[in-house]
Amino acid sequence: MNKIKIIKKVKAYFIRLKVHKILGFTADFLIYAGYLLKLSKWIENNKGKLKYNDFYNSAVVHKNRIQLYDAFANERNLKEITVNYLEFGVGRGNSLRWWTDNNINPQSIFWAFDTYEGLPEKYGTYEIGTFSLQGNYPDISDSRINFVKGLFQDTLLATIPKIDFEKKTIIHIDGDLYSSTLFSLCILYPYLKKGDIIIFDEYVVPGHEFKAFDDFVKSFYIKLEPIGAINNYLQMIFEIAEIKNVSSH
Repeated sequence: MNKIKIIKKVKAYFIRLKVHKILGFTADFLIYAGYLLKLSKWIENNKGKLKYNDFYNSAVVHKNRIQLYDAFANERNLKEITVNYLEFGVGRGNSLRWWTDNNINPQSIFWAFDTYEGLPEKYGTYEIGTFSLQGNYPDISDSRINFVKGLFQDTLLATIPKIDFEKKTIIHIDGDLYSSTLFSLCILYPYLKKGDIIIFDEYVVPGHEFKAFDDFVKSFYIKLEPIGAINNYLQMIFEIAEIKNVSSH
């Protein structure tokens, strides 16, 4: 019996014997463990490419991500050029505030996507509604900001025609969830170009942003070059090194 027949037979008996009734409770753990192994391997293979990396940092502080932003923005002169900045998951607006404060170009445009009512689904130990601003926008006074309220799945497609993707584009992924991260990346793919930037805010979470990243780069003709990391790879910056798409804008 050849290998393919053996695999088919094993799968058939696996289903027939209803193994899920015995081991089903381990499914989420096994998926998490699998992606944690993939994440560890990815880091080992790519850490040498990073220009900025604080690993190993025994005192992870989320707000320290601005050190990575600042180092990268200074290196690439992002504080003065015209940028098209899209943030998915705004929360209290700390990262959005940093970018609007530090990019002084009056032609830059900032798009702030969020429900502003907290998480739409459970995320690890965080319950639905965590990070809610009760539907209010963060208090950031900058006329260049366009606040977009609602689920990304409900608002992104309708907003895309209003966005000028000819500008240098920075995508800031901070929606936490696998579903929202993968959706946003897939919808934006046709509009991205070489040299654009993608920032992940919880990259090191195996079952969410990392899993979405892994599925995205395996599904599309795109090469993301890692540039920098902070907080033990929690925040990651990538630059699009290669991309083959047919833009529809």
